[in-house]
Order: sequence, then structure tokens, then C-alpha cells
Amino acid sequence: MITKSLKLDDSIVEDLELVVKGLNEKAGADIYDFSNVVRVAINQYLNSEIIKEIIESIRQRELGNRKDLLHASESSLSKDWLTPKEDKAWEHL
Repeated sequence: MITKSLKLDDSIVEDLELVVKGLNEKAGADIYDFSNVVRVAINQYLNSEIIKEIIESIRQRELGNRKDLLHASESSLSKDWLTPKEDKAWEHL
């Protein structure tokens, strides 16, 4: 699993600690921990419809940019490669 350092505002940390405390009180045991509550909150946020739409939009835009780059490269390389001299150099293959 890939992990990254996460800096949270103090007020968010306090709220999350209260959520953990409340869940544990409700369960009658210390079964919830801070990292699990944060993971669940992030997953719920990332799985919301508006966030999914934003992510998909960015992925599509980046994919489009890569396709444009490939077409530009092909056009540029064809000037050097599509010549009689190149054809002759590769005709034995």
C-alpha cells in the first residue's frame, strides 16, 4: 500500500478524535482508531459523485493531452523517417 504524509488542521484532528471517542463509547470498547476513521472519511469523500466527476474529467483531459503529444511526435518523426534514404536503409528487414 502506498502511503503519504497527511497534514490536517488542528480543528479537523480534534473533530476526528471526537468521532473516534464517540464511536468507541457507542461500541462499548476501543475498537475504532484514528487512522481507520480518517481512511473511511477520505474514502467516503472520494466516492461522492461530485468528486468522482472531477477526477474523471481531469483523467480524460490528461488522456487527451497525451494523445495530442503522440500525434505531434508522429508528425515530427515522419519528416525524418519517411524518406527514400530511410526506406533503403531498412529494406533488408
